[in-house]
Amino acid sequence: MDVVDRPVPDREDDDPRAVVRALSERVEVAEDVVKLTARRALIEHMTPAEVDAEREVVQLGRELDREYTKWKVTRELRARKWRDRRGSWRRWLDERADVRDRNATTSDQRWHLRAQRVRKRLTSLDARTATHIRSATLWSNLLIALMVVGLAYTGFVVQHNFVPSGDRSDPLWWLSLGLEALASVALMALMRHDARAALAGIVRDDADTRRAWLVKAGLLLASLIAAAGPSIAAGDLMGVVRTGWAPVLVAAVLLIHDRISRGDAQILTKLHAEADRSELRDLVVIVEWALAHELVAPSQDNKPGEVAPSTSKIASYFRVSKTNAAAVRAEINARAAALTA
Repeated sequence: MDVVDRPVPDREDDDPRAVVRALSERVEVAEDVVKLTARRALIEHMTPAEVDAEREVVQLGRELDREYTKWKVTRELRARKWRDRRGSWRRWLDERADVRDRNATTSDQRWHLRAQRVRKRLTSLDARTATHIRSATLWSNLLIALMVVGLAYTGFVVQHNFVPSGDRSDPLWWLSLGLEALASVALMALMRHDARAALAGIVRDDADTRRAWLVKAGLLLASLIAAAGPSIAAGDLMGVVRTGWAPVLVAAVLLIHDRISRGDAQILTKLHAEADRSELRDLVVIVEWALAHELVAPSQDNKPGEVAPSTSKIASYFRVSKTNAAAVRAEINARAAALTA
């Protein structure tokens, strides 16, 4: 700039052309200076200190970028783990819910089957009859077993009364036990007979019941006298209780067994009658179907309004008793009359 700003020598004797050339040179130099000073490189030129500072800034930026990338990868890994864990948890919950649903369905099906079996046992005549027979047999056997215990006690008491010394060489030692066993076996046979009659649905009349109780009372009275007779003769109240309580309990067991047997017989009789009525209803339907398809012909002896076959024909064709055949014939005729009325 000192070239441009330097004053021109004021010399009048100089050549004007020289002055022009000098000014032109100064203008060219000034233009070159302006061009050079307008270049950004002159401004952007950095010192070594600035270069080091810029390098540190770039290094810091790369380090921060690496830390951010590591943090982002770590966060993404945690998110993936959480998503996998949550997905696994949901799948486990879904599987557990499915297992619960399947178990509940299976449990409902089993409960339904059990309910059907119970309903069948309660409504089916065969099942009700079998259940009652099994229960009656069980209670009869239990009461007989209890009676055996009482009679065994009575037998040992009678044996002690007949042979106080316990000498086995004395014939009474064996005869007393045998006589008590005779009474016991007779009572058990009567109880077993009552149980069998009840299971067959045979209701005994009053005369048979009185005769049976006369025999039972005689056997029990003989056992009571043989067991508690010496104590009664001696007036020993505690001895009477000690030796005579077993026959009294056996009598009570006999009463209970007789009452249960009579009740079982009545119940089984009703069940058998209901089963017979059910079979007769089925047979009525079968005979009506056979009449409708002309597989059997009505009886020639039918009165007006009767359409059933004869009793003998029903009995022979369907292999039933004439009593049941007559009941079937009457039911068919009653249904026909109800339809035509």
